Amino acid sequence: MNDRSRGWMRALPVIAVVVGTGCDEVLPTASSDDLIQGGVAVEVTLPFTDFGTRARVYGGYGRASELAGGFIAHDFGTGPDGLAAGERGLEAATLLRFGRYPGFVSVTDTAGTNRPDSSLTFLSGRIVARLDTLSSILSGPVEVIAHAITEPWDGPSATWEFAVDSVGLRVPWSLPGGGVVEEIGSGVWDPEAGDTLSITVDSARVASWADTADLSRGVRLTTRAPGVRLQMRSALLWLETLPSINPDTIVQVLADTEATSFIYDPIPKAPDNSLRVGGAPAWRTVLDLDPPRVLHGPPELCDVLGCPLEISPEQISYAGLRLTTLAESPAFAPSDTLTIDIRMVTVPDILPKSPLGPPTTGFAGVVLAPEWFSPPAGHVVEVPVTGLVRDLLRGETPDGDPVSNTVALLSRFEPLSIEYVSFSDERSADAPRLRLILNFPPGSGGGG
Repeated sequence: MNDRSRGWMRALPVIAVVVGTGCDEVLPTASSDDLIQGGVAVEVTLPFTDFGTRARVYGGYGRASELAGGFIAHDFGTGPDGLAAGERGLEAATLLRFGRYPGFVSVTDTAGTNRPDSSLTFLSGRIVARLDTLSSILSGPVEVIAHAITEPWDGPSATWEFAVDSVGLRVPWSLPGGGVVEEIGSGVWDPEAGDTLSITVDSARVASWADTADLSRGVRLTTRAPGVRLQMRSALLWLETLPSINPDTIVQVLADTEATSFIYDPIPKAPDNSLRVGGAPAWRTVLDLDPPRVLHGPPELCDVLGCPLEISPEQISYAGLRLTTLAESPAFAPSDTLTIDIRMVTVPDILPKSPLGPPTTGFAGVVLAPEWFSPPAGHVVEVPVTGLVRDLLRGETPDGDPVSNTVALLSRFEPLSIEYVSFSDERSADAPRLRLILNFPPGSGGGG
């Protein structure tokens, strides 16, 4: 360990150790009794240069279609505190494709008996979308417009520029954002009235969508309201049908939902001076870690135990990776809590496609509040890495499996949202740090 790290250390008497929190820090909730085991306790906070060798950001994990929901936005992120000069506001549209219609319904005939009826006449329909009232950003009721897509497109791979963007085949839209479209209708969503939006579909359109071989079949949902970003959780197509058994009765049935995705522009570029996690497709930050195995200070520690002092995995009571939040593009800033995890990269040589080890922060991950990434940001988030640091010092897991010193910081559920979070990178004054709480039993000592 070099001289720079010595200024980040302090030796603490066991009875005086307190794990505190500040208004700009998110620290573990463990009590001192959980972290102190007897003897001499030492808290060490290392700069990145003393435990890490490099950081890099990879993108492209997963697809927007995997979210089973969508986003609708128009000119979002601009304004006095918004995008920098030359940047464009976010444009986003949700794409839907409905599949087969029900082949029969159960109808009560004139004698009062329930009978299956497969001779159905489909009348009008309703697109019923459920929107997230917490994650959507708007100042009042918003009109959402439904357009029929007229060009063949691929639900899993479609993007703002391409109707099909799969391996070996890229087919651009005739116009970015969904090609030439035909307006179907619109509906006004007022979050004060609930989370549901309904748009009527006429009988001619319902009839045309019954042809499941037509690859242009689909709906694009957009808005003309500037400064709006809506998050859609689901969308269904309800059909009104007239059965032959009892033609005086209109029955509502549900069509299959074959594809739900969203397309957006601009696509974020890889960051030059920050670490990034989240988004759809998702971003990951990859770090190479090399925690110190020997302590050379501080003087208080050396006076009690002698230096240099070797660190063993058993002496690590707690380890936390400390990250400082940044406020970046408001178009992709989090509007709700996000969760992150840190996992071992098992085969670093094949990054960015390397498989990962199991989650290390529990099922919930580390929960991040959206306000921590609003200007001026600068909050400190601490990600527990105790097990990882112990394994790296040991050179293997407790079960004897091999370890890698390359780890990935990623969204706990990936992809989760169009939104992502950013942290100061290793070149910043607020570079990542490693906080350690070490316990040395009585009689521990070094030499030299």
